[in-house]
Formats: sequence, structure tokens, C-alpha cells
Amino acid sequence: MVIVLMQISQKKIKRGIILSVTVSIMAIIVVMLLSDSELSLRTFSRIDSNYFLLAAVITISIWVLRTLKIQTLVRAMNGDIGFVDVFRINMASLFIAHVTPSSVGGFPFQIYLLHRKDLPLGKSTAISMLDGILNIFLFIILIPLFVFFWGAQINLGADIRRFIYLGVFLMVLLIVIVLFLIFHVEKARKFLNWLISRRFLRRFFKEKSLKKAAVFIERELEYFHEGFRILSRSRRNMLLVIIFNLLYWAFYFSLAPILLIGLGVNPPVFSVIIAQLLFNIIQPLIPTPGGSGGAELGFAYLFQFMIPGQLLGVFVVLWRFFMFYASLAVGGLFFVSTVKGTNFVKEL
Repeated sequence: MVIVLMQISQKKIKRGIILSVTVSIMAIIVVMLLSDSELSLRTFSRIDSNYFLLAAVITISIWVLRTLKIQTLVRAMNGDIGFVDVFRINMASLFIAHVTPSSVGGFPFQIYLLHRKDLPLGKSTAISMLDGILNIFLFIILIPLFVFFWGAQINLGADIRRFIYLGVFLMVLLIVIVLFLIFHVEKARKFLNWLISRRFLRRFFKEKSLKKAAVFIERELEYFHEGFRILSRSRRNMLLVIIFNLLYWAFYFSLAPILLIGLGVNPPVFSVIIAQLLFNIIQPLIPTPGGSGGAELGFAYLFQFMIPGQLLGVFVVLWRFFMFYASLAVGGLFFVSTVKGTNFVKEL
């Protein structure tokens, strides 16, 4: 996966930037038209400047907290990468995520950059996997809790609730299976060998491709198993990772309420958190670069019950500015300086 991404061309990056920004702008225009929002300086001036600055501080804090989480994982793996370098890696990875379909490029690019800092490939992979698994665990806990107690505040229908609970159940089941396979690598190897021998799969995939996939999955499970074993030895680092992760999401969930208060809206806090939780489940499924288009429309749909129509478009623009355009611009600068002189990007 890392090797494939290392062959990305400058043309593809430019195309990803243009596509993500263009689709994002088109979606914002649709939101403006459907909600009768007015896109003007006078409308944007309605946000209190103090809350705008606070939103900027929250955004930077989100970047810093994720950097601290990754740096703590690096330290737990006996790595030695300074804060500035990890921050650079974090922002550059965010940029790649924003310009690749469904944001899938950020994960392998982060592994690549960590590995370039003399961290073994297995440990680099384990760090990125642990980061993702921690987020999934947190969502599995929070989503049922918030939807059960406060889901009615954002007019979630019974069918949607059942769909959410089914999704959470499948996530829990998947995590249980993955964890079982991670801590029983030999059983995982036997299961994968059994799976690729099924005639059903061979009707759709070549035997060589199935074997390569099985080897890749087995290697990733071993990386994660080793990484989790190393992390569990250091209770201090594990505690710090959990704290930084909780703070990261606390700041993330606070951005939307701050923007709403700045626009003069008194937001139902728990409903705002639920909407953002649901959005983060949907976003990875959006096939456009950085989830553009679907992110704006999905966010507008989830918040339409909480915001006056004339402010909905402005709110979506402001939220997208801090959550997407800011990291696209800043991450782009770090990306260029990070990959210059490497073979990661052709013609750069």
C-alpha cells in the first residue's frame, strides 16, 4: 500500500485538489440555494469575531493534540521523533487525505513518513493502526449512548435508529473478530488459508491475488499485535494516548457549537455531538477526495433541524473552512517541504 502511494504523480495531486475544492464549492452552492441562505460579506459578518478566533484556536489545538497522540505512540515504540517533525507528518498526511478518494491516502502516507524517520515499517504501521482502532473503540462507546438518550433531539426516525444500532453492532462484531485474530495470529493464518481456498472467492479473484492479500492481512495483524504488546508495557504512554485521544475529540466536537454560538444560535449541545458522530461514520464512505460534496451536504442535512435556514449555508461554509480548507492549505505547505528531494511525488 505504501509502495503504490509512493508512485503518485504531481498531476494526480493537482487533480485531487481541483476536484475536492470544486465539488466542495458546488455542494456549498446547493446548500445555499436549498436553505435560502445568503452568501455575502454582511452575512458572514454576523459571526462574533471573538468566537471566530476561538474556532481558529480550537482548530490548531486539534492539530496539536493529534500530533501529541502520534508522538506518544512513537515514543511507546521506542522511536525518537521530535514534536515538530511529527506535526509536519500529521499535517502532510492530512493534506494527502484531503486530495485522495474517501481520504484513504493519509493512512499509508503517514506510515511512509514515519518510516522515513528511521522507525521500522512494522512499528510505523502499528502506530497508524492503533490510532484508528482507538477512534473506533471511542465511537462504539459514544454512538449508542448519545443516540439512545438524545437521538430524539435531532428527529432521528425509528428506522434510522435501528440502522445506526445495526451499524454499531456490526462494528463491535468486527472489532471482536479482528482482536481475536490479532491475539491469535496462528489461528488467523489458518483461517486466511482456509478462506482463500474457497471456490466461491476464486470465481472472482485470481489465486495469486488472494494469496498476496492473505499475506498482507497476516503481516498487518502481526504488526498491530506487536505494537499493542509494546504499548501495553508502558501504562504511562497508554494513559497519555487515551487522554490525548479524548481531548482531541472533545475539541473536535466543540468546534461546531462554538461556530453556532458565534452566529447567535443557542445550540442543543448533545444533538450537535450526535450529528458530528453520525457524520464521522458517513464521511469515510464518500468516494470523492476528502469527502468533498458529500461532507457539506451531509453536514447540512444533519444540522438543518438546529439552525435557521438563512444561517445553515454560512455555518457549513465556516465549519468546512476550519475542518477542511485550513488543513488543506497548511498541510499542503508541509507536504511540499516534506517530500521535496524524495521520490514520493514525480515531477515535484
